[in-house]
Amino acid sequence: MSARETLVRVAAQRGESLTRLSVKVGRSRGYLSRFVTRGSPRRLPEIERRHLAIVLELDERLLGARDPWAPGESA
Repeated sequence: MSARETLVRVAAQRGESLTRLSVKVGRSRGYLSRFVTRGSPRRLPEIERRHLAIVLELDERLLGARDPWAPGESA
């Protein structure tokens, strides 16, 4: 499932609109709707993605975060 699909599904499950979530991350009311429908931006910026994950109580990786680097892992 893509980050866009996850965002729509989880927001609906939590009773949140994309409009309200956009405002909560400090963007215009249509920001997340454009992200979902038009694909702009291509990826959510880190700070907005993290804030959404916190608000939605969701693993940030489901919104497109890459797994963090850790010692002992191959590059």
